[in-house]
Amino acid sequence: MSTVLVIPSLHPSPEFPELVAQLQASGLTDVLVIDDGSGAAYAPVFAAIAAREGCTVLTHEENLGKGAALKTAMRHVLTRPDVTGIVTADSDGQHGTADILRVSQELDEAMQQDERVCVLGVRDFDLPDLPAKSRLGNHLTTGVVKLLLGRNIPDTQTGLRGFSRQLLPELLEVRGTRFEYEMNSLMWMLGHQVRVDEVPIETIYHDQDNSQTHFRPVQDSVRIYGHLFAQAAGFVLTSLLGFVVDVLLFAVIIDSAFNGASHLGAVATATVAARIVSALVNFALNRKLVFQSREKASKALVRYFTLAVGILAASAGLTTVVAWLLQGHVVWAKILVDSCLFAVSYLLQRRWVFAHPRSRTVEH
Repeated sequence: MSTVLVIPSLHPSPEFPELVAQLQASGLTDVLVIDDGSGAAYAPVFAAIAAREGCTVLTHEENLGKGAALKTAMRHVLTRPDVTGIVTADSDGQHGTADILRVSQELDEAMQQDERVCVLGVRDFDLPDLPAKSRLGNHLTTGVVKLLLGRNIPDTQTGLRGFSRQLLPELLEVRGTRFEYEMNSLMWMLGHQVRVDEVPIETIYHDQDNSQTHFRPVQDSVRIYGHLFAQAAGFVLTSLLGFVVDVLLFAVIIDSAFNGASHLGAVATATVAARIVSALVNFALNRKLVFQSREKASKALVRYFTLAVGILAASAGLTTVVAWLLQGHVVWAKILVDSCLFAVSYLLQRRWVFAHPRSRTVEH
């Protein structure tokens, strides 16, 4: 049984075969390289690697993106029953041999305890003299992940990661073909009961502009955050649908069961019945489509209704307080309070109702 080192590569330097040789000499003998459409000019570099014992080179005829390259590697690895996991690293020399070994060793140890595990090699972005675009970009995504999932990942864009074999079929279903795939897969793991460990690694950049990276700040940032914005938009749509169901059911119950009566008993009964049904519809849509939770519905449902009751109580109490502060403008107070609570509801559903990540940091 073995762990395969996976290296996606686009336009590698002439020193890339030497880097592979060093990695093999250190003990990482099983190497899988993905040529992501580098072209004929780089064929000699990949041919030199393919000629080495223990090395396999798979080629994309055109550039499909880092996510696509990683998925090609995963599909290949799944055809080999002897492989227990993979470690992914970049081809530009930003990951030291010792750090790749450390992640591989930590993955082996973690897989003895959990079948579904990922190990991240995390860099320190608080060090001086780091490229500004790398520092700012990582701090931004770190803040987004912490806000949405309550987990402080100091390096959300690391390419040095270890995955147990059991994760690979599910990771193949995660959306994305370029740099956004790594962010999407991290968010997916943190939201689907995958153990995510962290191992500190050396922070290596070739120059202040990080010129060897293929990351495009504008286009790839849009791709990275696109999934997060799409999820928030989906939450808004399911909430609107729940509102429509609530109003329609209220109208049907009032008309059919109470002949349009407006006394307290009729209104209260119709309100409660419609709200319960609309909440169940909203719960089902959020669980399956928005947050894609795999946990048993019964457990999440208890948390969902606990949150709903809490939001309802907070709405009543805070609206009263804010209306007093606004000198009696209760409607505007209601709009302000419920808008804020809507955002709170999204975050709590993302971080508590439908997500239960298991993770830890490994200090070395």
